[in-house]
Amino acid sequence: MRRNHQRLLAASLLGIALLGCGDDGDDDAADDSGDEPTCVPVAPELEADAAEVVEISLEEYAFTPNAITVPAGVVTFEASNDGEQFHELAFLPGGGDVPFTDEGEPDEDALAEAGAFELEGFAPNETCNATYDLAPGTYTLFCIVEDPEGEPHSTNGMVGLLTVE
Repeated sequence: MRRNHQRLLAASLLGIALLGCGDDGDDDAADDSGDEPTCVPVAPELEADAAEVVEISLEEYAFTPNAITVPAGVVTFEASNDGEQFHELAFLPGGGDVPFTDEGEPDEDALAEAGAFELEGFAPNETCNATYDLAPGTYTLFCIVEDPEGEPHSTNGMVGLLTVE
C-alpha cells in the first residue's frame, strides 16, 4: 500500500514538474531573481524513515557522483545545485535512455508511462531533498531542464545511474 501511495505521489509530481519543464528557458530569469525559494522537497514526511541519505551535486552538466548504489526502501537524496543554472534530479525506472520525441523534446508521455519521477528543478546555490520508497532495480538519473541554447541538460551529458539492491 505504501509503495502504491509513493508511486501515485511520484506520478503526480512528475506530471506537475514536467508541465513546468517545457519552458524552463523563459522562466529561469524570473526564478533567478532570488525573491522566492525554488526548492519543492519531495515527501519530507518520509525523511525520518530513510535508511540512507545520498548527497548528490548537480552542476553543468553532471551529477556527482554519477553512479550510486543504495539498498531498497526509503532513501533521501540531498541534492545541492552547485552549478550556475537551474537543475533537477529525475529518475527513469528500468534504466536506459531518456525518451525524446521526433522534435528532440523530452517525451513526457513516455516518461509518465515508464513511471519516471523527479525532484523539480531548483536554483543554483540551493539544496533540496527528495525522499522515495525505492524498489530494487536500475534507474537512469537525468536532468531535462533546458540550457541557454534550448537543449535538455541530459543531451549535454547530465545523466547517471542509480542501482537499488
